[in-house]
Amino acid sequence: MSKPFPFEAHINGINEKRLRYFYLFLMFGSIRQAADLLDIEQSAISRQIQLFESELQVKLFERKGRSVVPTEAAYVVLEYFKEHQARENELFDTLFQLRGTQLGKVNMVSSEGYVHQLVYDVLHHVHAKYASLEIHLEILNVNQIVRHVSDGLAHIGLAYNPPMHSDLEVIAQKTEPLILAVPTSHPLNALKRPVHIHELVDYRIGIMPVGYGFRQLLDSELVKSQCMLRNIGLTTNSIATLKNYVISGHGIAVMRHADIHDAVAAGKATALKMDSHFFNTAKTRLMVRKNSSISESTHLLIDKIKTSFHLA
Repeated sequence: MSKPFPFEAHINGINEKRLRYFYLFLMFGSIRQAADLLDIEQSAISRQIQLFESELQVKLFERKGRSVVPTEAAYVVLEYFKEHQARENELFDTLFQLRGTQLGKVNMVSSEGYVHQLVYDVLHHVHAKYASLEIHLEILNVNQIVRHVSDGLAHIGLAYNPPMHSDLEVIAQKTEPLILAVPTSHPLNALKRPVHIHELVDYRIGIMPVGYGFRQLLDSELVKSQCMLRNIGLTTNSIATLKNYVISGHGIAVMRHADIHDAVAAGKATALKMDSHFFNTAKTRLMVRKNSSISESTHLLIDKIKTSFHLA
């Protein structure tokens, strides 16, 4: 009588869908956010992760108080997932080169603020050379961009002031200060010098959620200056919403000058320099995974992004 093999996954292979659900749950730390991204019921993700644990015969997550945290086994599976994604991307890149056709796919992740220029300038020139090249562009916050590129889910990442990561290589960058955008009639316009963080804490302000580059810089400056915002009127993950919040006169917000320059030129808002080392040394960075294979089409996209955004 045959004995049951202890690991079903060794015979049937890792279930790709369950592996991806596992990764998204681990990345977001939330069943709800992972379900929202996939547009499925939360119960479906919970069930697939339970089946994945049964398949591997290990616990991937455990409850500690009110939180669910990954086990040591989860990090082992995560490393497998990273290598699997990297190898898959390399396979498709190599096959694309061997076919010698105009077909191919580049996965890119970016911050929202760069989308207009990517679509109207970068893609226009790239598609002129590779008419059938498919570009998968996903808009994420800065922490998610770092994870996607370092985990091999994306070939290229374009982000505002991303944290450094051992698995990432910054191939081009430029300094792009964070400024304070204010309505044209705002009292801070009367200052004839850079604004200190203490001078804006009592004014109504719009901010981005935790995980976004603007918010990380703002929080760093607040901690350094030992002060806190007292009048947060809006929290949004949309730069366009922050911009309109300022233009409409509802409040102030921090952003890149490029995000508000058209409104400033039209006299609808003012961009004020901040007295902050963090703000004034912030950078736009173009990143790839360290030691990754870069296809000809990806190189073309990288070169055009460098030119369009004046990165060096």
